Amino acid sequence: MGRLKALIFIFLVFFLFLTAGCIDIDNLKEDLVADEVNKLIPEEAVPEEGFETIDVNATGSEESLESPVSQKIPEVPVYSEEKSRAVYSKEYRLLSLNFQRAIGSGEEKIGAEVFNITGKTSGYNIEDACDVFIYVNKNWHYRYDKNAEFFFGASQTIDSGYIGDCDDYCIVMSALLKNMGFNTRIVTAYNESYGHAYPELYIGDNMDTAYGILDYIAERYPYAENIWYSERVLEDGNLTQYWLNFDWSGSNGYMHPGGVYFQGAYIIYYPNGLIEF
Repeated sequence: MGRLKALIFIFLVFFLFLTAGCIDIDNLKEDLVADEVNKLIPEEAVPEEGFETIDVNATGSEESLESPVSQKIPEVPVYSEEKSRAVYSKEYRLLSLNFQRAIGSGEEKIGAEVFNITGKTSGYNIEDACDVFIYVNKNWHYRYDKNAEFFFGASQTIDSGYIGDCDDYCIVMSALLKNMGFNTRIVTAYNESYGHAYPELYIGDNMDTAYGILDYIAERYPYAENIWYSERVLEDGNLTQYWLNFDWSGSNGYMHPGGVYFQGAYIIYYPNGLIEF
């Protein structure tokens, strides 16, 4: 599969370690940076009865796409040991532990649901991750949770019929992807009006691997205007990690991995307890 024509936007989002970019489907060449990410539709704009999604099947296309080597699951990323030993405030530590608990609960149920979606028990790739994204979003029903400090376990939310808010969505998506061998992180973001949370999927620390996955996303979802991702540069500057936005909002009003980012002040929670501000 040849590289799609795309225009790469890479820009600083916050602090020293995280940048974000997107692939513009119209052209393929590197260009200058933009100041900030586009803003998502507020959560309150999402109807409780469910999300509007484009009518696509589990594969996202009637035509089967070629599965390149770059679709394979990247190795688990290396986290900063210096920051992993940092002492965080009680509020952030509690939130991190609650995310980890909720994601790790009910593994048998999660495994059964992964099989229900993909029909597989192993050998997962980015195509399967997209199948999970489509399935969860087509079945999700948004419900506002007044108790923001309490998180349901992923299996509980699935048993309830995929009903929950953005925190629940992050937990369910992360649990399903974790069961498949993928690595995710959860980003909480706040602006003057409201807060939001969304998951990101790790797609490697090699540009060719990451762009191969981004190219697959762009081909699978031809209605996508842009494919948004983040870059995390490690402290020594010798390694860049790529993270694909797995939020439920997509560019151009359609749902697809790599939708536009929520704009606000960010805090990132990693599966090993690392927290970045």
